[in-house]
Amino acid sequence: MASTFFGIHIAYSGLTAQRRAMDVVGYNIAHANDPTYKRQRLVMSEIAVLAQSQEANVLNNSPFGAGVSPQSIERIRDAIVENRVRMASQAAANWEYRARIMRQLESLIGEPSDNGLQATLDQFWASWQKVAVTPESMPIRKALIEDAEALCQQIKYVYSQLISVIDELNMTAVDRVNRINAIVQEIGKLNSEIGSRTAGEVQSNDLLNRRDALVTELSKLAAISQHGETRDEFVVSIGGRVLVQGTKINLLTTEMDANGNLAIRWASDKEEVINSGGELRAIIDLRDTVVSDYLAKLDGVASTIAENVNALHRTGTTLTGQPAGNFFTEVATASTISLNPAIKNHPELIAASATGAVGDGELARQISLLKDAPISNGQTINQLYRSLVGDIGTAASVADRQVLTYRLSLEQFITQQQSISGVSLDEEMINMIKFQQAYNASARVLTVMDEMLDVIIERTGVVGR
Repeated sequence: MASTFFGIHIAYSGLTAQRRAMDVVGYNIAHANDPTYKRQRLVMSEIAVLAQSQEANVLNNSPFGAGVSPQSIERIRDAIVENRVRMASQAAANWEYRARIMRQLESLIGEPSDNGLQATLDQFWASWQKVAVTPESMPIRKALIEDAEALCQQIKYVYSQLISVIDELNMTAVDRVNRINAIVQEIGKLNSEIGSRTAGEVQSNDLLNRRDALVTELSKLAAISQHGETRDEFVVSIGGRVLVQGTKINLLTTEMDANGNLAIRWASDKEEVINSGGELRAIIDLRDTVVSDYLAKLDGVASTIAENVNALHRTGTTLTGQPAGNFFTEVATASTISLNPAIKNHPELIAASATGAVGDGELARQISLLKDAPISNGQTINQLYRSLVGDIGTAASVADRQVLTYRLSLEQFITQQQSISGVSLDEEMINMIKFQQAYNASARVLTVMDEMLDVIIERTGVVGR
């Protein structure tokens, strides 16, 4: 038979459970503006059967609960949606970094512009045309020398800017690797703390939220996969290799490769890290493929100018009647192209004529026509450079479009995630009223039970006196 005080115990359990539920509501509201927070709810369950109701039925075998018990505090989340957020974050971060570097390259090239390499190249061809018209004019020859030197300096400047981008990418790779290592170490510590706490506690859930935020940040840096929830089952990997498993971690490092670039490797055995996404993938692709290809094309422009101008210039005759040599140095790349030192202070050594006849500027005219002469794969020298500028512009435009696409996708998944895990103040207000009413009702039950006990204690045996 149930105890006389059994009803008080049930009412008291209701008070305790509703007060705890109200605590959770308050905690949710306090974190309403925290994007990494996942709302929580109190899981309640019936207390194990302690008594049999004697009034339930004639068989006297109806189980009667002993009240309600607040079991644990549950995080509201959807693992599938969170994985989609991580995947979208990875792609968006990759293209956002690419777009930023491509816009930087566009700015460094500075085309179209009155001060860009294209304008300097046009001025160089125009100077040869002037020499062709007045081949004996020393001021015009000196102007050609100045324009040639300006062209060499402009090409070297563009080359140095591209090299500076590669240097920046290398430094950024080191920074991102250091950040990955810091995140991995923090996740390992969090897993240790999570394992030492009781599952379902507020403190444990806060640690899980922090770990989820770190995993999301990690997904922006590299293509990761994450499985498991508990300390020992929690695994984060890159390229099929474990980065974090429980409290065990593997760190990354950077080492100089044969090309003078920083390769990303595993610190334990120096094996190269296989990574297919995130900012690190963008950094490696830009450094080893995109910018390197632009450097190769700029080298092609410089060498094509030097080789073709030199080939014609060597067939000419100087004003002194001597066979002309090279106009530019023999071996010319974007980083080394220079005017022949012998010509620099001696404009009379410029060959404007193939015969040396007075007033003959035919050779200078032929050199000026190199501007529009198909030389490399049917392209002119100017077209070779415009092709480089066009490639940069096209790549920047593609990156900007991809950023918009993946950012929109990411925003949609984040909205979906927040609809599940985010705090809704309207919903919390409804829960607040619900738990408040339940608390008041439990208090009322307790009051009535107290009054009933008062009758038993104070009035038993005195009825009718």
